[in-house]
Amino acid sequence: MIKESKWDQYGFPRFMSDIKGITIHESSGVNDTAAELFSFYNDISKENSAVHYLVDANEVIEVMPLNWSVYHTGKGKDFGNMYTIAVMVCSNLNDELYEAAVDRAVSLINELMEQFRLTQDEIFFHYNFNIKVYCPKKLIAEYGTAKNFAYQKLQEE
Repeated sequence: MIKESKWDQYGFPRFMSDIKGITIHESSGVNDTAAELFSFYNDISKENSAVHYLVDANEVIEVMPLNWSVYHTGKGKDFGNMYTIAVMVCSNLNDELYEAAVDRAVSLINELMEQFRLTQDEIFFHYNFNIKVYCPKKLIAEYGTAKNFAYQKLQEE
């Protein structure tokens, strides 16, 4: 988890009972790994947006505690920012690594769904909250909508 001194930069406290969904993102960098992005959020970033989890082919890193809402939709205190868990799939041009990252993210999402008693209807893409941002680009291209992704990909596990 990032340094507590940076938490206010990225969001605000919430109750765990406020969690009503999961929002999936995709990094835009070609070679982003979870560790590289974690370093960005923890040390370098002057941005005010973050995610709860970074997922790549090798690891899942918790960036922010779940009892902390993070700005991740670009829309202020909207439903996504206030009530969803932000999961970032680290993008990479290597299709094999990307697919492994998606599979690891699916495992994490299934665990979170069970923990918070969420349904597949409570899975969102970043695009659902901000249509100006075509994210997660690769998942939208493959599944079209978050609902299709949830009902097809989450059923596989």
